[in-house]
Amino acid sequence: MSLPTPTSAAISALASELGYTAVADAPDEYTAIITGLLGVYDAVDSVPEPHVLPGRAAVAYRVPSSEEDPHHAWEVRTSIPGAASGPLAGVRLGVKDSIMVAGLPMANGTDVLADFVPSGDATVVTRALAAGAEIVGKTTNEYLCMSGGSHTAHSGPVHNPHRMGTSAGGSSSGSAVALGTGDADMTLGADQAGSIRMPASWSGVVGLKPTYGLVPYTGIAPLEGFFDHVGPMTRTVADNARFLTVLAGSDGIDPRQRDIRVGDYLSALDDGVRGLRVGVLAEGFGGPNAEAAVDQNVRTAAESLRELGAVVEDVSVPLHHLGPALWTAIAIEGMAETVLRNQGFAFGRDDYYPTDLMQHLFDRRRTVAGRPANVLLFTLVGRYVDAQHGRLNYARAVNRTRTLRAAYDEALSRFDVLLTPTTPQTARALPAPDASPGAVIQAAIEMSSNTTPFNITHHPALSVPCGTVDGLPVGLQLVGRHFDEATLYRVGNAVERSR
Repeated sequence: MSLPTPTSAAISALASELGYTAVADAPDEYTAIITGLLGVYDAVDSVPEPHVLPGRAAVAYRVPSSEEDPHHAWEVRTSIPGAASGPLAGVRLGVKDSIMVAGLPMANGTDVLADFVPSGDATVVTRALAAGAEIVGKTTNEYLCMSGGSHTAHSGPVHNPHRMGTSAGGSSSGSAVALGTGDADMTLGADQAGSIRMPASWSGVVGLKPTYGLVPYTGIAPLEGFFDHVGPMTRTVADNARFLTVLAGSDGIDPRQRDIRVGDYLSALDDGVRGLRVGVLAEGFGGPNAEAAVDQNVRTAAESLRELGAVVEDVSVPLHHLGPALWTAIAIEGMAETVLRNQGFAFGRDDYYPTDLMQHLFDRRRTVAGRPANVLLFTLVGRYVDAQHGRLNYARAVNRTRTLRAAYDEALSRFDVLLTPTTPQTARALPAPDASPGAVIQAAIEMSSNTTPFNITHHPALSVPCGTVDGLPVGLQLVGRHFDEATLYRVGNAVERSR
């Protein structure tokens, strides 16, 4: 990719901006040296790029009508058959629109990517197809995945499958709704702050945020490498375990995958909970946005586990209240840097960089008019904090996450799982089209207090439906030791059956 030859005037202006006054006053020598150095980029182009992600020929797809898709679960519908046989044979799979499927558009909730078509499949897509699943469409997600509601996608809001006009949760909004409406058997979601678990909770389905790195993130639009997760969404716990069996394991590319341990997620599913220790996390209940009826539903479900033979006791992790603050400090700078300044990908990782996506974002870097209020807020705060302290606050928050992780680990040394409400409330009404910035922002973040901490501590977390309040689902969250998804499924299956 050749770069234009710089002029002395351009180098002088750049030097002035950086405070290099001596260079600005006499730029000619530096201009000549820089011109020579730019030849390395021509040399880069002479090295063949490997084909890391498998591609395919053009795919036929269509945008469903509002009559066919009244909840707006889908961006496009299609049919990409998988292998003739396998553990997912016959499964209709919906793929979140932040996940690359070669030959299908990937808007990722934004007008900036409305005409982008990836050239390769994400690893999770490759694995699902090889296991026999048929991809039946791309599901709608929030604008750049930066909301826990379902109101910021450029293509329009996503409605809850249990009540039109109500949020489905986000950012994997359509992935939850497609399950709730019966249009898909399994879906893929991505989770940076609860974006699998929150829509699972509000839409009444099962969603797992796996242990960090267990499922490869290769070929998925990132938000922040420290807390990017991808995982399965299903209608039942058993199906979720079956799907994770296909998805888990190293792909040799994703740098998030370090010392991972793939488990057996199916064999103990029906073993019951007798003798297991369940810690009801006190700080997960009764918060500022909590609904008493939601808390009661979750506590009733916990009591059902006691009746099935589990040891159920309250446990306190006082730092849980500060988990959202740590997450926010990391997210504000991390997402502003990764998504909004660096074309979606940070430096310094032995990663696969989808250069077609990065080029598309670079070419449209000035297209900002359509950004919703919550995205504008993160951009502004990120820039402000960076101007004051550089990356120091990000670094401080990441370092202190080890303290939070240790606090949960200590509790998990005494309990097999921790239990909280997934979201402290049931689904809220979608904001009006003319809602104030404050209302849009509130609707994007108000449900995330119990989910964000485990994105940064990297513990696995499973949301399972456990009841309803006024006809809207309540989600129960189970949190486990790193790479112990099998125990989460065992307990989650018991919750599901007790209903």
